Amino acid sequence: MRFDKVRAFELRKQGKSYKEISQLLGMSLSTLSDWFKNEPWSNEIKSRLASKASAKNACKLELMHKARSTQLKNLYEKARREAKDEYKKFRENPLFIAGLMIYWGEGDKLSKYRCSVANTEPKMIRIFVKFLVLCGVKYDRIVGWILLYPDLDASVCRNFWVKEAGLDNIRFTKSIIIKGKSTIKRLHYGVCNVGFHNRYFKEKMLIWFQLVAKDLV
Repeated sequence: MRFDKVRAFELRKQGKSYKEISQLLGMSLSTLSDWFKNEPWSNEIKSRLASKASAKNACKLELMHKARSTQLKNLYEKARREAKDEYKKFRENPLFIAGLMIYWGEGDKLSKYRCSVANTEPKMIRIFVKFLVLCGVKYDRIVGWILLYPDLDASVCRNFWVKEAGLDNIRFTKSIIIKGKSTIKRLHYGVCNVGFHNRYFKEKMLIWFQLVAKDLV
């Protein structure tokens, strides 16, 4: 038997992995695999090494998850501190208060990330978009979409909302068709939704709600 093969078997029986043996002896992984594939004791070592690697990876993932959780916790705490400072700055601004009231009444409060408002009144949509811009949100981050009944023309409705709600600068996604049993056209231009996804901003909104409620109540 060739010397390198003898040495490879010795190292394998010591519990070395194919990669370790390959680095020590300078031979290919395919050669080692061919030598050991029919050796039951080698397969047992393979299973043992795989279990250790799996446990190590699980531990590594847990540490990464904890580090990520701590990082996010600190980030959102920063958002809450910023929100308190910004509230002092904007509390006398009628657009800021109007935007908060619109979101408080009509906005998505279930999602941790989405900050959006749905309404049939163009002026309310216009005010909320201006509120977002006042708070530092860029137009290219704001998205609009429309809920429509099947008998409404999507392009006509979109043009209506762009014109009446001043949504020239925001991006519209594909309209969503409301499928129901009713054939009555209850809304001439559908329901317009505007907003964007951002957990950092949503944390600020939650603080602003608390502060404005304290001021008003």
